[in-house]
Amino acid sequence: MGVVQSSQAFEAGEERVGGKAIGLARLTNAQAPVPPWFVVATEAFHHHLKSNNIGDVIQKSLDVVKALDIKDPISLRTIGEQAEIIQAAIKDAPLDGALLDEITGSVKTLGDSELAVRSSMVGEDSAEHSFAGQLDSFLFQKTPEDVSRSLRACWASAFGDRSIAYHMRAGLPLDNMRVGVVVQRMIDGDVSGVMFTANPSNGRRDESLLTAAWGQGEGIVSGLCNTDEFVWEHTGKELSAQLVDKDIKVARTPDGSPGTVELEVDEAQRNVRCLDESLVNKICAEGLRVAENFGSAQDIEWTMEKGELYFVQSRPITSLPLPENKEGPLVVWDNSNIQESYCGVTTPMTFTFANRAYTLVYKQVLEVFGLPKPVIDEFEPNLRNMLGIVKGRIYYNINNWYRYLLIALPGFGTNKADMEKMMGLTDPVDLVEDQVLTTGEKIKRLPMIFRALWRLKSGYRDLPRSVPYFLNYFQNFYNKMDRKSFETASFSKLMELIDSLRTECLVHWHTPIINDFYVMQTNGKLARMLEKAGYDEPTAMQNSLISGEEGIESTEPTRFLMRMAKEARLNDAIGKLCIEGDPLTCIANLKESFPEYGAKIDDYVERYGDRTMGELKLETISLREDPSFVIEVIRNFIDRPDIDPDKLAANEKDLRYKSEAEVFGKLGFIGRWRMKKMLTEARNAVKNRENMRLSRTRAFGLARDAYRNVGRCLVEAEKLDHERDIYYITVEELEAYHEGRSINTDFKGLVEVRKAEFEAYEDDEPPHHFSTRGAVYHGNSYKYVSDVEIDPNADILKGTGCYPGVVESPIRLIFSPKDELSVNGKILVTVRTDPGWAPLFPTTSGIVVERGSTLSHSAVVARELGIPAIVGVPGLTSIVKDGENVRMDGEKGTMERLDSRDDADEEEETEEGKG
Repeated sequence: MGVVQSSQAFEAGEERVGGKAIGLARLTNAQAPVPPWFVVATEAFHHHLKSNNIGDVIQKSLDVVKALDIKDPISLRTIGEQAEIIQAAIKDAPLDGALLDEITGSVKTLGDSELAVRSSMVGEDSAEHSFAGQLDSFLFQKTPEDVSRSLRACWASAFGDRSIAYHMRAGLPLDNMRVGVVVQRMIDGDVSGVMFTANPSNGRRDESLLTAAWGQGEGIVSGLCNTDEFVWEHTGKELSAQLVDKDIKVARTPDGSPGTVELEVDEAQRNVRCLDESLVNKICAEGLRVAENFGSAQDIEWTMEKGELYFVQSRPITSLPLPENKEGPLVVWDNSNIQESYCGVTTPMTFTFANRAYTLVYKQVLEVFGLPKPVIDEFEPNLRNMLGIVKGRIYYNINNWYRYLLIALPGFGTNKADMEKMMGLTDPVDLVEDQVLTTGEKIKRLPMIFRALWRLKSGYRDLPRSVPYFLNYFQNFYNKMDRKSFETASFSKLMELIDSLRTECLVHWHTPIINDFYVMQTNGKLARMLEKAGYDEPTAMQNSLISGEEGIESTEPTRFLMRMAKEARLNDAIGKLCIEGDPLTCIANLKESFPEYGAKIDDYVERYGDRTMGELKLETISLREDPSFVIEVIRNFIDRPDIDPDKLAANEKDLRYKSEAEVFGKLGFIGRWRMKKMLTEARNAVKNRENMRLSRTRAFGLARDAYRNVGRCLVEAEKLDHERDIYYITVEELEAYHEGRSINTDFKGLVEVRKAEFEAYEDDEPPHHFSTRGAVYHGNSYKYVSDVEIDPNADILKGTGCYPGVVESPIRLIFSPKDELSVNGKILVTVRTDPGWAPLFPTTSGIVVERGSTLSHSAVVARELGIPAIVGVPGLTSIVKDGENVRMDGEKGTMERLDSRDDADEEEETEEGKG
């Protein structure tokens, strides 16, 4: 009626015997050392439910369960309650007499021995689902009555709370449970374990990982027992042995009753190998033979009794990582700097738009430098890969940046260190070696080098004219773009506008890049001059010397809002409206009651509406869409009468003059002249960079609005559900759709898949710096290797000081505009910033940033506002907690955690008191 012998199990198929029995059948067919066994088929399970009218009970409980949200913790309690109802019905119902007779007869064929009874569900131990730990096993069973009781308990375990929850999380049906049960001669294992015929820790297919502990294998698979671990090479060599304290084992009950107990391991056995090298070799060799017979890597449970080896279970390894690549190019990735512009997870449209812009702009620079077309064409593949995206985060391909500078900037040997500082690389890269050229090669390259050097120097000399020209050209282009018309423009008109952004605007973008090179070189030279003047660590002094520059556009939005707050502070009626209600209601009330003040808000949004947190991400909701941030900042400023733009400017200049006096006092006449000249160049370079970046922000703002309205058009065409879904489509896919080259026009399906993928990336952040070999998304683990070990309990954290000042205050930890933005008097701590963060700075007492360099926006703006600042603190936001008290020193670049120190002092005082 329902028993299948081991010799017939494979032919019977998994639908009748279940996954575990099929695994045993394969082991048997492979002539592995398997203890004798048979299986009670799945039809016996269904006959038990039907003959005892249990189906209605199961369906009623499952109807309750299906209505639950598995993510809700309260649901787990309800699942447990319904599981108990079903299990009780299955266990209490009598077993069919004919089936019991059949089982009794089959038990006799296993010999005079104790038995193991294990569940074997259809789908269990498959490549997709292991059901590990979800179903029950019963060991050392003696009589047919024991087997009958264990059989019903195995059936009932298919409806246990763990099994039901597993099915729901995996999206598996609950209505058609099919359960077989394996009955097998019990092996009283002296030592047991699990063997993986491929190494799951590193993905190596030529290694096996063997775990072992004293006693029965149930102690290992349940996680109760500590296990020794052995790595075995398939050539027959033990590579490593890691021994642990094996304090507990699972063994048969001392009184001989059915089941197992936990026992303490004898002291002499706890810390010694439970397998010698010859046994490791024996087990692994046999396991490898079986895996080769199956044609796939296996997860095998084994046990040894009196020196005899037995395999009691085998399944395909369900989650084997790809092995680390050994071949292909080594590429270094770093986002210390670029995450300032593209913070966190970035959508496909933003990445593809940015990548195209980088390719276009940096190619222009090579053309401006006069490099021959064949040289540029040869470098084209590198230009297309200056950026990469890993787990939704944008990275610089450092290899290609170095290669770019090698051909773009003569004398790159010096510039390499300058570039690393500018890009905020905390991990200098040594993959670029000095090129040793023959005399013939040098002569051959001289014309190109001289041409590039001349063009570069000419570009530097022309910056006083080219920067104003660039700003004027962009402003004229910007004025031609009627942004309000985007809201009603057609699909084709919007694509035309986007194309004009590339053909009329981005093709004239070489001036900001040349100035970026100028920033890199002038600040590098300034640092070296300060070192010669006697400053071993010149960063703090360099930052003080650069501060106080007037006319920097990146600080103007903040000063604008300061002036608005001052006006609200002097007018009680305006001030009252500013702090009442939600921000959008507040703005509406201000416009109605004080039109002139409301017009200033509109003026701010028109000027700086694209300057917001994450301003270069197209998916960012700008101030043009939601101006709430304007009111939140004004509210921060109103209660701080000490915040005055004129006073801040005076403080900056005072620090600057004092720093100049100190440095000039160390130099002679020629040295002072050279230093003054270099300071002027460095200050102008930084000022020009910040001012031109506002143009970049506005260019991306135009693209943001245009693409969002393309999304509107696709919603109208029922190709998207929401206009903002457009950001999950790439630039190339959208163009292909418009031009008739699209392979996939199911944008809704594409967006659904990508949304799920990119949402998962939110909780899986790769490190800021890592290397890959070969295919970037294949066989690489994105590991950060550094000499700096992050200590989560560190009392003092160290970064790079950007502006001097000692501040003692609680911290405000902020990651996005959705967080609490009230920073009044607190130290602002975050991962990274961009210019959109600047309005938050004035009410802070200090700024500490995990990523960034002395030339990053946070450092520049902090200097201009005279706020103590530190950047580049490894692991900062994973160590500190919101609200904890710290003392920061902006000159030394240190932050001392006072709460942890106070706790330590209290503990010490307590101990002394006890003494």
